[in-house]
Order: sequence, then C-alpha cells, then structure tokens
Amino acid sequence: MELSNIEKLLEKYFEGETTISEEKKLKVYFTRETVPSHLERYKDLFQYFSEESNITATKDLTIAPRKTFRYAWVGIAASVALIAGIFLTRTSPVEPVDTFDDPELALQETKKVLNMVSQYMNEGKQGLVYLHEFENTKNKFIK
Repeated sequence: MELSNIEKLLEKYFEGETTISEEKKLKVYFTRETVPSHLERYKDLFQYFSEESNITATKDLTIAPRKTFRYAWVGIAASVALIAGIFLTRTSPVEPVDTFDDPELALQETKKVLNMVSQYMNEGKQGLVYLHEFENTKNKFIK
C-alpha cells in the first residue's frame, strides 16, 4: 500500500472518519515487520488492537436481576410525602400590619434601630485603620 495513502488513512482514523475496511487495512499495514520510521509510533497501537480483537471470554458471566421492587416503594413514599408537604404548608397570604399606632413612637424605634446598625458598621470600620497604615508604609517602600 502506498505511503501517502496510509498517512491519509491515519488522519481519517484519528478524526474518527474511517470505515471498518479502512481500519482493517491499517491493522494489516502496521502488523507487518517493516514500517517507515516516522510511522513507527503507531505500530504498537495497531498491533495491540489486532491482538486484543482475538481474545475471547473464557468464563460465562451471569447478571443477577435487579431488585427494583423494594426501591419503587421508596420513590412512591417520597412522592406522597412531597405532595402532602406542599398541601399542608399552604397558608393564606398574610397582609402586612403596622406594629405602631403612634407615628412618633415608630420614628423613635426606627432611629434606635438605625443607630444600632450605625454602631455595628463603625465597629467594622475600625479595623480598616490598619489597612490605611499598611497602604502608607507600602507607598514609602515603593518611592
């Protein structure tokens, strides 16, 4: 077989576009004793395929049937539990209710809550002072 034809078949083979008969031609070509040196690396691959295709199983394997009946009940029970959970947790929509009747009292409570949030934000901000010192020190070394 012509060398250029073999190289084209190899390209088709590695692209996955060869037919069975073309693959047989490649196996026959690479199981010969003399193969060009630049194609020598493919020789072991095709020899392995030709040797392995001759191996037959020596032991009969039996596959035990799956016991799916037991698992079917688990699936049914999970489905029933899911449906029951959906219907039992349904509640009517709740209308928002004001908790304060007096607007002044609501304003005071809002200020108190916002003040507490502000304190927590300032506590978190205190740690950033060290970041500013780090930035200054870094700038001294970079200059």
